[in-house]
Amino acid sequence: MSAAGRPGGPGAPDLLSEFWAPLCAVGSHDASGRLNAQICVSVFGASIVPERPRLLVVLSRTTFTHDLIARSGTLAVTLLAEEQLELLEPLGLRSGRDGEKLAGLAVGTTQQGDPLFPGGVGYLACEVLESAGLGDSTAYLVAVRGRERLGEGGERRLPMRWADARTRVGAGFLERWAERSAGEQQAARRAMIWR
Repeated sequence: MSAAGRPGGPGAPDLLSEFWAPLCAVGSHDASGRLNAQICVSVFGASIVPERPRLLVVLSRTTFTHDLIARSGTLAVTLLAEEQLELLEPLGLRSGRDGEKLAGLAVGTTQQGDPLFPGGVGYLACEVLESAGLGDSTAYLVAVRGRERLGEGGERRLPMRWADARTRVGAGFLERWAERSAGEQQAARRAMIWR
């Protein structure tokens, strides 16, 4: 183990970060039509049956998006493209509880009314099948009810990965991200299932 407590030596990313999914925007809505979305790194395939596509989406229980999904039973997952770096600040550092965090952003909606981000690689419209409490977070098993790869003229966009994005966002953003993460981690430590 390195001096920093992470296997791999100084400057090497933590091995656990290799298990993070590409950066996604996960969003939902409420009965009044209010939209909210957040950055999520825990979206994983959960089916090998082609005609029954499912995902596992894990969200902190402290987020406004979590509350909207719990009430609506639906969500949209936008697989963010490398070019969508500007979404990291509003979706990753702001809370929908403090105001309309999607104001001024290019946002579309699924047929269910959940927000999606048109510049992404694509989006998935999902319905919650089951949820499991993890103490600090909830794992949603969702059915993919609709999907679309975005892009014009056959253009293939590449997914955004945190390891790459963090090299492009600047020191100020990383400081605010670390500060927000520290607060979230403190709350998670108190609530998470752990032995």
